Amino acid sequence: MTSQQGGIVLGASGIALLCGLDAVAKALGADLTAFQVVFVRYLGAALWLALWIAFTRGSWPRRTDLGRQALRAVMLVVTASAFFFAVARLPLAVVAALGMTAPVYVTLIGALVFRERVGPGPWVALALGAAGSAIIVFSGSRMDLGAAAEPLAWGAAMLAPFAYAVTLALLKHHSGHEEPAAMTLGQSVIAALFVLPLAAGNLPVVTAPVAGLATLIGLLGAVGFLLLVHGLRRMPVSVFAVLDYTGLVWAGLFGFVFFGEIPGLPLWLGGALIVAACVVSARSTAPLETPVTH
Repeated sequence: MTSQQGGIVLGASGIALLCGLDAVAKALGADLTAFQVVFVRYLGAALWLALWIAFTRGSWPRRTDLGRQALRAVMLVVTASAFFFAVARLPLAVVAALGMTAPVYVTLIGALVFRERVGPGPWVALALGAAGSAIIVFSGSRMDLGAAAEPLAWGAAMLAPFAYAVTLALLKHHSGHEEPAAMTLGQSVIAALFVLPLAAGNLPVVTAPVAGLATLIGLLGAVGFLLLVHGLRRMPVSVFAVLDYTGLVWAGLFGFVFFGEIPGLPLWLGGALIVAACVVSARSTAPLETPVTH
């Protein structure tokens, strides 16, 4: 097996585990609030990553990086809170498809905020992504998802990828370099501390299944991230960008197997437009050389 083939295997495994994380978050949403799911997700990831760094004798977060990590942590809390709120109320594949619009938003933010020069391609990508999202949202809003899904869940599902795009833009434009594990450990700890006051109210009864899922979500986040990082080191970013589209398939599979969700034609049509938007965006702009921070 070549180095690139090994990278593809590692990257695909990381994507599958992170999609599994989303499924665990959806299951936890039946017992925990969105803020509580965010707390256990980042606290769990921090604990597992701390063990990893200690075991491998890697680099620990530096005090000089705390400001940047805190800023990213705020955006990660917004992203995860919106995503977990939506995924607890909407089909997993629907939220995953809308989440794939994040790279298109990164291009838009770069053009409008950081004054990056972009050609017509990114604007075509934005139009395709908007069309795909509209198909999913307007067709999904007619499904029998219960009153709780309207309209906050749809708003949260669309806010999450935009907030994540802001996080990616911050990563792209921050100066300095941090080791992937140290970077994620630092911002995970800060994110858990930020969301703790919001997660402290209405504490649930901690049953064995809830405790097991809470442990699992942190493990999936930590291991999935590490697999993605090591996969990216062995393959071009362009290959990973295509590989990342398999997340929609994993989301549809997990939604069907664990929650009995059957994606309809509008989801796949809208998802295809979103994938096309990401392809156009990737071909029209320079690769985003940033670590993965799912």
